[in-house]
Amino acid sequence: MEKWKTISSEEVVHNNWITLRKNKVSLPNGVVINDFYTVDISDASSVVAVDVKGNVVLKKEYRYCQGKETIEIPAGAFEKGEEPLEVAKRELLEETGYASDEWLYLGDTMDSPAKLTNHMHLFLATNCRKIDEQQLDKTEQIEVLIVSFEEAIQMVMDNKISSNSSASALLRAARLLKK
Repeated sequence: MEKWKTISSEEVVHNNWITLRKNKVSLPNGVVINDFYTVDISDASSVVAVDVKGNVVLKKEYRYCQGKETIEIPAGAFEKGEEPLEVAKRELLEETGYASDEWLYLGDTMDSPAKLTNHMHLFLATNCRKIDEQQLDKTEQIEVLIVSFEEAIQMVMDNKISSNSSASALLRAARLLKK
């Protein structure tokens, strides 16, 4: 398929969290969209953390945009200069107190590719063990949940885990682990 052409791009909002752009674009068929908005947010990493008993370490967190608590796998955004695995290890430890020495990259996802520019890098960490207490940011309130791998997959299928990146990572890990 032919690419869309950017005629102009204006930064509407720029802060530590997002950059919102108003773009004027031309489609291959000649249609021009004068106000095609895109949202730039940092790439992030997320972790399917499996403990030594084969359980999955999940988190429950209130999500303002959704107006409710969600259940997800541990995840967080890149800080300047960080690599995906470094982010995954940091976020797992900060959000749950768990760590692992066994990591596997599962690929990446795009949660809303029509408007968001970021990628979520997915990891599987096995033989996780609790080594510390949570070290949450001042903007985080996270409850750690430990469930069997089978229950975590059922939570995806029942839409109790509805974050696309969490669901994708859990299903990819299940295929690899034959759960």
